[in-house]
Amino acid sequence: MAKFRFVFWLLEFLQSHRVFEFEWDDGNSFKSIQKHGVDNEMVESIFIDDNLLALGEQYQPETYESRYGIIGKTKAGDILFVCFTVRDKRIRPISSRYANLKERELYEKEIC
Repeated sequence: MAKFRFVFWLLEFLQSHRVFEFEWDDGNSFKSIQKHGVDNEMVESIFIDDNLLALGEQYQPETYESRYGIIGKTKAGDILFVCFTVRDKRIRPISSRYANLKERELYEKEIC
C-alpha cells in the first residue's frame, strides 16, 4: 500500500479552488469504473467536498512524478480514495476506489 507525507501547499491548493480542471488520459478514464465501480463524475465530485482529507504526497513506492492522495465524499455520500498528480494546475487522476475501512475511519475521525 502506498504511503503519504503531508505537504501544506496541497491543502492550500485544494481549499483555494472551488472549480478544478481535470485531465483524463485514455487509460485512466475507464480504469476505475472497470476495476472498482467508480466513475469519473464521482472522482471529480470529491474535490469539492468541504471535508476533503488531504493525505499528502506519496513517498512509497517511489514514482517518477509526484503523486498525491486524498479521501473525500461524493455527492451521493460515498467515501473515495483518489491518487492523482497535478499538471499545469489541472488534476490528473491516476487511480480511484471506494475507501477501505481504515481510510473511512480516518476520514470520519478527521471531520468530527
